[in-house]
Amino acid sequence: MNTVALPFLLLLAVPICTHAQGAIDQVNSTADKVGNTIDKVGGLFKKKKKNTTDAPAAKPTTSGSNVTINTVYDFVPGSTVLFTDHFDSTIRGNFPALWLTNASGDVVTLQEYPGKWFSVSSGGTYIPKLKNGLSKDFTLEFDFIIADGNNSRTLYIDFEDALNGNFDMNPSNPFVQFRIYEGGSAWIDSKGKNLSTDVKSSAYNEGGKINHFAFRKEGERLRVYINQEKTFDINNAFESSRTYSTFKFSTSFYNPTHMLISNVKIASL
Repeated sequence: MNTVALPFLLLLAVPICTHAQGAIDQVNSTADKVGNTIDKVGGLFKKKKKNTTDAPAAKPTTSGSNVTINTVYDFVPGSTVLFTDHFDSTIRGNFPALWLTNASGDVVTLQEYPGKWFSVSSGGTYIPKLKNGLSKDFTLEFDFIIADGNNSRTLYIDFEDALNGNFDMNPSNPFVQFRIYEGGSAWIDSKGKNLSTDVKSSAYNEGGKINHFAFRKEGERLRVYINQEKTFDINNAFESSRTYSTFKFSTSFYNPTHMLISNVKIASL
């Protein structure tokens, strides 16, 4: 090769090498930046060490179909007792002296429960002897048992605008009637108000268990409680211009069912 041409070729090669080295440096720099970026992104996905000072995470709330309902037993008995009968003074086997009927019945004792109980007959109507009848507003309470109840059975409670002596189970006088059938199917009928309504009581006991019934008449309003369950609360059951002076109860059942009643208490408000 010509010695003159050699320096010339070397001069040409210098820019090419310089340019190539710059490209390599640029690529390396870019690679470093990309690597740094990857390190940062990767750091985002690294498991964070638990900080023991952090507050505990809130537990997720669960949604369900069941809720707990809190209520109160708001029955208040009347202040002045008009009639009471626990049947303590009645000799076992006799009909209680404080009652009227068109049928029969006798006072008995039970092995399972204390006290005396009035065992009534099917189809009978029973009226307590109230000298002046019910007051304008009143409460009624009693205990009730169905024994050997393996057939259809009904208890009727009537409040009538009449004074004793009417033993018709379906009276023609203006009345408010409560009925309860087997299984806890309960009804209220009001002749004067042309009202008929029914509910299913979940608290009603059968099979020889005690039921405590409580009624409160206050103006036109009627509240009925079965074992502290408010079964009815009707604000237009009674006619305000009428005095419902008679309380009576009737029964309907077939043998060998027995219906028994005790601890009857009537009081005025």
